[in-house]
Amino acid sequence: MARLWFGVIVAIALGAVTVAWLVSRPPPAKGYSGLEFARTTDAAYARAPLMNARGALVSGVAAESPAARAGIRPGAVVAAIDGTQIRSARQASDIIRSRSAGERVTLTLYDEARGAIHPHDIALTFDPTPPVNAKVLTVHPPRTLAKEKPVPPVMVANAAWSRKLAHGVSIRPRAMPLLKAGVCSGVAPERWQVRDFGESMIHLVSDTGGMHAVYKLVRLNPEQRKGPSGYVSGLLHAMFKSPVTPAPMEQRPFGIEGFNFGNEDGAAGFVLFRLNKDVLSAWIVAVPASDIGWAMPIGAGVALSLRCQSELAPASRPRGKGMARTSVSARCLAGGCEDSDFAATYLDKLRLGYVHAKNGDVFLVNPRRDFWLSGRDGPGYYRQLGGENEKLEPGRTN
Repeated sequence: MARLWFGVIVAIALGAVTVAWLVSRPPPAKGYSGLEFARTTDAAYARAPLMNARGALVSGVAAESPAARAGIRPGAVVAAIDGTQIRSARQASDIIRSRSAGERVTLTLYDEARGAIHPHDIALTFDPTPPVNAKVLTVHPPRTLAKEKPVPPVMVANAAWSRKLAHGVSIRPRAMPLLKAGVCSGVAPERWQVRDFGESMIHLVSDTGGMHAVYKLVRLNPEQRKGPSGYVSGLLHAMFKSPVTPAPMEQRPFGIEGFNFGNEDGAAGFVLFRLNKDVLSAWIVAVPASDIGWAMPIGAGVALSLRCQSELAPASRPRGKGMARTSVSARCLAGGCEDSDFAATYLDKLRLGYVHAKNGDVFLVNPRRDFWLSGRDGPGYYRQLGGENEKLEPGRTN
């Protein structure tokens, strides 16, 4: 009997050891690509106008890795992996991390930062493990998503911990002085200049010459009216002396159409246009693609304030439903909306708006961030003037 029990105990012990070994056995090694992904920046997205989804930015390529041997470089944008459209860095990371050694994948890339506007496919085969001389940072899989840590503002002594109270009731609006040329006008940051103007057009440019805002009215012939987008593309090419690659067309309210674009000289922007019978109104913004994140909203605020009182200007109309008070002119709020007021609904997409002071000065604000409920004169937009807060009114004046 003792021998029987001894055999049972030995069998149980062996079984436990076997189970423990099976449980503790490391999983099969996944493949190694050497790729690191990050969220696609606005600048990188703008430089890939033919890309339908957001994609994933290649933020790093390890030396001597399969990705490096395949010729993939940091700065490229992954639009698809094995035909699957990529919409985020996390999606790309999950797909790559699921592949094993020896597997082969095909990445569809936009390497537009180096002048490749059109996509191209690159295949790579996963290695079993990183090379021995690779720098090991952690025992866990490498991070594939970049995270930005917000830096809190520096507080003065004894200030309230509340960020809202520290910010104060007044906003920090961007002043937009009036610029006039002939019968055309608009508002723009200081040091912007009029580059060109005519009876039915005005072209403003920043002091560095890299940011452009254009408004143009032109009468089209019957053939041009059949495809106004083609005329607009030709206008962009002639204006910036560089072939333009347009993104898919976007429909906006009030008959406004538009598309984003990029060109081979590193510029990116958008154009909005509307056909009023035989007269085309066009608003054009172009900025350096590398600065699109902050430059595009400013350019849009300038372009969508431009107007020309010429014989081609369409008749004014009442303000339509859905036109925010901060996206239109004071004239439009009174019932006489012009072409630029209808196009300026695009500012809602950029979280921008206009406000003005009693003396007519115009400011560019973020309506969602800069609206205060606790102002001295009631809810609204405020700026500090002479130690006091002055309430600003919605809309622009020019």
